[in-house]
Amino acid sequence: MDERADVSGCDGIAGDSEIGLMTFEPINDLERSLVQATKDPAHRPGFYRDFVDAEIFAVQHGPAGADIEGGGVNEAGILQLMTWDKDGQTIIPIFSSLPRLQGFIKEEANYIGMKAEDFLGMTRGAALILNPGSAYGKEFTAKEIASILDGSIWKPNVDYVAMKDTKVLIAQPANYPHALVSALRRYFQTMPQVRRAYLAHFFNPQRDEKAHSLVAIEVSGDWDRVAAGAGIVARDVEVHDPPVDFMEMSGKGGVEDYFRREVTPFFEKIS
Repeated sequence: MDERADVSGCDGIAGDSEIGLMTFEPINDLERSLVQATKDPAHRPGFYRDFVDAEIFAVQHGPAGADIEGGGVNEAGILQLMTWDKDGQTIIPIFSSLPRLQGFIKEEANYIGMKAEDFLGMTRGAALILNPGSAYGKEFTAKEIASILDGSIWKPNVDYVAMKDTKVLIAQPANYPHALVSALRRYFQTMPQVRRAYLAHFFNPQRDEKAHSLVAIEVSGDWDRVAAGAGIVARDVEVHDPPVDFMEMSGKGGVEDYFRREVTPFFEKIS
């Protein structure tokens, strides 16, 4: 899609220092998801899913009215977009709606709109910033974008397996991570495959430098998606004893026996 945005007014591009944080009233599903994710870490896995399916907008490079064949794509098939250079890295500003773009660009300009997933594929290797100058936005690193495209964002970084013959120290934390537990409860409510979840203070001398938080989850399927989403939630919540590991309860005993016998689940699905 190749259109021209009539956003005449002040000349040039307005940065944060010029416009402050523009008033933000969500006007589509992506913007409502963005606001919710900003306020609640439990929704951040959902925001990623909403983002890849949404239409986003970007400013074409060059003067308005230029005849760029293929809707902002040059003869080599490369998108011609407005970009920034920060510390040697290319950053592309993108927008969750046309009004966000119009509020940022203070002159007539061409723009393109397309599905975010397709846009990520065409701009692979560049970092993105969503809604610069707005009250609600997000930066996407090139590494983060690559994980979205190859699906690794929905896979746990490390699989933890509890071995029966491993001597570990496990107990309830003295500084209970209430914010983490609260956010995970809200996330697990959106995942029908999660049955129960437990928390402990855990130390394995064979692999850990210090004790940390361990969340054990009983699921009915799709463990990778559940654990990866929980990791996204946990990385933005302050905990007393980082990092946070996630373990699937598979019914094989070992560390699982402690949770089942000694700990009340902090989350349990009501049938």
